[in-house]
Amino acid sequence: MRYIRPVVYCVMAALIGGSIYLLSARPAASSTGETGQARPTAYIESDTASASFKVGGRITELLVKEGDAVKKGQVLARLQSAEIEAKVAQAKAAVALAQGKVSEAKGAAATAEAKKAQGAAGVKATADASEQQIAQAKAAVDAAQAKVDALHSGARPEEKKQAEVQLNAAKEVFALADQNLKRMTAMLEQGLVSEADVDKVKISYQEAKTKYDLAQQQYDMVQQGPREEEVRGAESLLEQAKAAYELAVAGREQVQVRQGDVAAAQASLQQALGAVQSAQSGEQQAKAAQQEAETYLSYTELLAPSDGIVLSQSAQAGEMVGTGFPVFTLQKEDAHWAKFYMPEGAAAGLKPGDKVSLTLAATKEKVTGTVSAVAAAPDFAVKKATQSSGETDVRSFAVKVDLPALPPSALVGMTLQWEGKTEG
Repeated sequence: MRYIRPVVYCVMAALIGGSIYLLSARPAASSTGETGQARPTAYIESDTASASFKVGGRITELLVKEGDAVKKGQVLARLQSAEIEAKVAQAKAAVALAQGKVSEAKGAAATAEAKKAQGAAGVKATADASEQQIAQAKAAVDAAQAKVDALHSGARPEEKKQAEVQLNAAKEVFALADQNLKRMTAMLEQGLVSEADVDKVKISYQEAKTKYDLAQQQYDMVQQGPREEEVRGAESLLEQAKAAYELAVAGREQVQVRQGDVAAAQASLQQALGAVQSAQSGEQQAKAAQQEAETYLSYTELLAPSDGIVLSQSAQAGEMVGTGFPVFTLQKEDAHWAKFYMPEGAAAGLKPGDKVSLTLAATKEKVTGTVSAVAAAPDFAVKKATQSSGETDVRSFAVKVDLPALPPSALVGMTLQWEGKTEG
C-alpha cells in the first residue's frame, strides 16, 4: 500500500497534464486527411444581438419564445404602459389647448388689423372731406366778399352808361308805340281798322311801356347806388361764409384724432401679434412634450434589432426589468463566420478577401468562405523554442472566415475543416 499511493498520484498528474495540453491546443486542433497533412478546424459561429427595453418596467406580454424566427422591427414584448399612456393623453390635451390659444390670438390679431385698416381709411376720408369743406367755404367767403365790395363801390361808369343807353332806347320804343296807338285809335273811330288791330297795338304799347319803366328803374338804381338793407344783407352773408370757413378749418383736428385711433390700433395689432407668437411657442412646447411622451410610450414595446432566431429568453411576464436588461438574445441571420487558429506557416500568404474552401465535418459538404481578418493570436504559441541553436517560437494566427452561404444542413456550432485557399 505504501508504494501504490505514489503510483496513483503519478497517474493522476499525467492525466491532468494531458488534459491541460489538449485544452490549450483546442483552438488550433486539426484533423489529418488522407495525405497525413494536418487540417485546422473551427466551429460555425454567428453574431448575436441583445433585445432590451430603453425604459424599465413590468413586462405584460411576451410575444415570442426561444427558437422563433423574427424580423427586424417586430414587437417581441411589451411593458406596462398605463401611466405613460395617461401622459400622452395629457400632452395631447395640452396641444389642443395651445392650438385653441393660437386660433384665439390670430383672431384678435385679425380684428386689430381690421381696426387699423378701418382707422386708416377713416383718416383719409376725413382728410379729403375736410379739405373739400375748407375749399368750398373759402370760395363762399370770396364770393360774399366780392358782393360786399361791389355794393360798397357802387356802379361803375360803364354800367351807368349802359343803363342810360338802355333807358333811351326803351323811351324811343315807348314813344313810337304811343304814337302808333293814338293813330290806330283815331282810325278805329273813323272805321278804318278793326278793334282786333287796335288790341294788337295796345299789347305792343304795354310791352314797350313795361320795358321803359324797368329801364328807368335800373337807371335810377345805378345813379343812386345800393340800398342800405342790401348792403347789410351782403355783409351778413359774408360773416356767415367766414364762420363756415373757420368751422371747416377746425375740422382738420378730426384728422389728428383719427390718426391717434390708427396709432392705437397699430399698438393693439403689435400686442396681438406678440400674443400669437407666444401662443405658437406654447403650441410648439406642447407638441414637443407630446412627442416626448409618445416616444416613451414607444419604448414600452421591445422591437427586434435585426432579423434572426431567438436564442434565449431572460425574463418572464410579470417580472420587473431595468433599462438595458437583455430580455432576449437573437442569433442574427446571414452573419455566420468561423475562426481558425493556424500556425505561421499555414497562415502565411492569407489576406482579407481571399476565397477559401472548407468542409462541413458532419456531412462532408463543401463550403466556400471569404477571409475577413488575419491576426496573431496573443494567447499562445503552438511551439516553444528550446535551447537548441536557431530555434524560435511558432505562433498561432487567428484567421476569421465569413460564411455567406451555408448548406441547409449546417447549424451554428458545427465543425468546419480547412481545405485551403481557392483560385479567384
